[in-house]
Amino acid sequence: MLEITYLDAAKCEKTVKFECYSEYVRSQQACWHDIHDYFKALKVTYKGHDLGYRGPYGDIYQFLLRVDFTQWD
Repeated sequence: MLEITYLDAAKCEKTVKFECYSEYVRSQQACWHDIHDYFKALKVTYKGHDLGYRGPYGDIYQFLLRVDFTQWD
């Protein structure tokens, strides 16, 4: 499971969950969510492992392209 914790426009902490990485990719490509690119991501985890990303939500996709997910499968 891929979980992204971020701050919304009201600075409230929210978490969005995806069953797998490919579900996240589909959501990005189809714009299934209403999370703005400028919202600050506080934590990105995959199967409970913190991936160490902090920054704009819109940059997560490029960050995840460099992650080797096979180490946790």
